[in-house]
Amino acid sequence: MKKLCALAAVSLWLTAPVRAVESGPADILMLFDQFVSAGAAASRCASPNDYVAVRFLSNFQWVSAHARREISRRSPESSNDDVAHELALRSQSVKDETHALVKAEGCESDTVRQLVQRFAVQAEWKPDST
Repeated sequence: MKKLCALAAVSLWLTAPVRAVESGPADILMLFDQFVSAGAAASRCASPNDYVAVRFLSNFQWVSAHARREISRRSPESSNDDVAHELALRSQSVKDETHALVKAEGCESDTVRQLVQRFAVQAEWKPDST
């Protein structure tokens, strides 16, 4: 039951639209999570071409840098290693949840297909340079 509730919560969260980073500092962490979940779903259910993969990774690096900055802002006493560790744990948690979702629902489910579609959108996204 606990796993089913968690999968339902993840499904709702994963289908939320990508929000602009300018909406607030918490949104960059949500955007980071959305990138991780889309990448995890695409790694299991899609075969993006090199162009799409490189664009996605480039945008993910931008999001990751801003997420690190936000975590550092929230915890100024944290070292760079602490921040990197926190982001890695967050990433692994989202990947694990997404892989569990893919395993439970399959690549053809609406939720997983939306994640794979989000991957393509995030690859084409052009973040501002702030």
